[in-house]
Amino acid sequence: MPPAHVSAEDYVFGPASEIWQVNRYATGLLFGPAAVLLQVAHPRVAQGVAEHSDFRGDALGRLKRTLTTVNSIAFGTHEAAEHMRRRMTAVHQRVQGDTADGVPGQRRYSAFEPDLLMWVLATLIDASFKGYEFVWGSLTLKRREQFFRDFRQFGTYFGLDEKEGPQNHGEFVDYFDSMLASDLLGSHPLCAEVAASVVRPLAPMRDRLLGSLVDFLPIETISPALRDRLQLRSTPWTSVRMTLLRRLAPLAFRVLPKRLTYYPEAYTAEQALKR
Repeated sequence: MPPAHVSAEDYVFGPASEIWQVNRYATGLLFGPAAVLLQVAHPRVAQGVAEHSDFRGDALGRLKRTLTTVNSIAFGTHEAAEHMRRRMTAVHQRVQGDTADGVPGQRRYSAFEPDLLMWVLATLIDASFKGYEFVWGSLTLKRREQFFRDFRQFGTYFGLDEKEGPQNHGEFVDYFDSMLASDLLGSHPLCAEVAASVVRPLAPMRDRLLGSLVDFLPIETISPALRDRLQLRSTPWTSVRMTLLRRLAPLAFRVLPKRLTYYPEAYTAEQALKR
């Protein structure tokens, strides 16, 4: 909750930033499940999730916590963002261990590996772009570039130095495409195991019901090649629901009030600036 009296300068980014303009609408939810699948398709991320979270009993909880973390920084004050940085650091310090047989890379894994942080950040950027454009139409290259720069600053709160990885939007596109085309994603059985719990949670019952309603989102929004590696299958039923969403989502976001189409953190921040 922001202070009673705030100005744009009190926020890390503020209402004029592209991260605020693009991410305020909950369009990222449309590709958020795909982002989670892309993350756990990396074997080292998959092992971290498998060993340091209840991915079988609380699969959707990870997505919710990720969204809360992202939005608390993107639409938060400097004080709130620093609080979230400290909280994430404490959580990530526990995510480390010896890699399982067949997991590529160094023998020890850690949540602070720059390559892993960059990949997680990249999936969030991709989900933001795709979700926004799914509803509102194409972003200009200039806006994409500024959004990328905002998100690199955002990534520092996760512990990723801005000098690591792609330095501009063009390099980001090349990096992301090369990751999708590589043999790395989905290359270990753990990836498919964790992915299955994201698409169709086994527990609790609430998540099982929600999963059965929205399982088409992650299935239909990742590439066919990766879908095969993660042992997921597109069906006429998942396809028709995706087609229906393509028709209804743009209309819904245009006619429903902001309270329903904004993320709660974005709505709260915007209302605070109007006081």
